[in-house]
Amino acid sequence: MGCSISGLNGLYDAVNGGGDVWINENRFKIIRQLGEGGFAYVFLVKEVLSDPSNPGISKKFKDPSHISDDGTYAMKKVLIQNSEQLEMVREEIRVSSLFSHPNLLPLLDHAIISVKVAQDQSLKHEAYLLFPVHLDGTLLDNAKTMNAKKEFFSTLDVLQIFRQLCAGLKHMHSLDPPYAHNDVKPGNVLLTHRKGQPPLAILMDFGSARPARRQIRSRSEALQLQEWAAEHVSAPFRAPELWDCPSQCDIDERTDIWSLGCTLYAIMFDMNKIGGPTHLHRGISCTGHSSCELSVQVLVLTQGMGYLLLSMHLENLVGVCSWLLLMHK
Repeated sequence: MGCSISGLNGLYDAVNGGGDVWINENRFKIIRQLGEGGFAYVFLVKEVLSDPSNPGISKKFKDPSHISDDGTYAMKKVLIQNSEQLEMVREEIRVSSLFSHPNLLPLLDHAIISVKVAQDQSLKHEAYLLFPVHLDGTLLDNAKTMNAKKEFFSTLDVLQIFRQLCAGLKHMHSLDPPYAHNDVKPGNVLLTHRKGQPPLAILMDFGSARPARRQIRSRSEALQLQEWAAEHVSAPFRAPELWDCPSQCDIDERTDIWSLGCTLYAIMFDMNKIGGPTHLHRGISCTGHSSCELSVQVLVLTQGMGYLLLSMHLENLVGVCSWLLLMHK
């Protein structure tokens, strides 16, 4: 999926005030803002169809499950300040197009447009990325809400969420070459609550995703990797080798496994401070709980749990989750 750069591809009118946006030949009305961060804003949008017989954006979708029943989607608007940011957005678009998995957020369409700056008449760029909308928020949002109400994730939900994240990462790691997400954390996991079913967990934000395997053969290369990680990988979920990279080492997709383990720990105990006192999962005590709850505790309770997870392939982790789920029934 290539980037289209044209002033006609993404004309917009009062984006922050609920105007219309064109992404290529499809028109969307902005309903409201969902979030923001850095130079990016996320909006809830609804497709505008002047002709009811026109399939609109849905004709581009290979997977019919991506079609919105009510025409609503999530649109990410990125304000691009320089050529380096432009290349980063192009890379995010390219990498997002590589994945096709139910637990990875798909990029449905995109446009990069030229915008004339009024002050000096120079040209800058803005990017518009269209995704399926998940209004139940992120795993972090849900955990904070639950914690305020003194509610907890059940053992079953913890395992189901973890299994789905394993499956999504396994897809990325199975590509040729393997790709690492590099920023697995609760704030990058979307949840959708389903009646009578466990939550659907979807990993999002591939802005930091890169080929997973790198050979480090000098101190200079090690420092470059550390600087990159400091900018792109969230500190509480960053693997040890990205904090202090040896001058002679091979980096691979196991950095994601560390972050995955930290995310599991955070789901169960504390979303804000790994290893902290806030318990978001009932299975904290070793008294009066099922063997499944205790099994999960053994897996993540110690500070060395990351090393345990690193010794296991994702396929084995999916198997462990399936076994624990079977025990829970």
